[in-house]
Amino acid sequence: MSKIMDYYKELVGFLGLVMGENCEIALQDVSDEKHCIVAIANGHISGRKVGSPLTDLALKFIKSEVWKEKDYICNYTGKTRNNKILNSSTFFIKENGKLLGMFCVNIDNSKFIDLSQEILRLGFGGGIKSPSEALTGISTVQPSLNTTYTETENFFENPEDIVNSVFKEFYEEKKIPTDRLTQEEKMELIERLESTGVFNLKGSISHIADKLMVSEASVYRYRSKLQKMKQGMD
Repeated sequence: MSKIMDYYKELVGFLGLVMGENCEIALQDVSDEKHCIVAIANGHISGRKVGSPLTDLALKFIKSEVWKEKDYICNYTGKTRNNKILNSSTFFIKENGKLLGMFCVNIDNSKFIDLSQEILRLGFGGGIKSPSEALTGISTVQPSLNTTYTETENFFENPEDIVNSVFKEFYEEKKIPTDRLTQEEKMELIERLESTGVFNLKGSISHIADKLMVSEASVYRYRSKLQKMKQGMD
């Protein structure tokens, strides 16, 4: 591990204690995308631990190379497996024009939002039907317009969760049976999976093939066909 990464590793525990139990600090080493978290404080917030994989949004950061243009991205939305909403920020760790890792801060404001809602209920009685609508998205720090990110980051404990999430969303959206996918629908699923960057994770091909009920060779053919289609459109 780079000396720079060692430096940030020391910061994880320190900031975890300083910021308290409602703030998760995670250091991600991008050289091993399947087991990227090398240090984490207050991991109870997202349920992750050392050895957990990159998130779907972190994979997109790498694929889009947004880190070449920005040093950090602040105050975007994170979502845990139990649908807890977090205020998330990522600092890109770079050396000699290469991305080494990501230093991530995820703040759980749910306790404060719940408390604020209760205060509103006590103060206004039934006058405010939906106080959460007024509170959702409020941050203690006003984000800079050039550092906000509109996509939601989902936190997973393993790479298979990313694949399962994409499939679940696809089936719910299309309202189709899981065992009757047409070739066009399989291609659309492959395209969605490509956008997450999950194909960069070791073992993902095998899991995707099982979910599609095809061979791994078929998954490679779908990806190749999709890339040729995109090249034809350029």
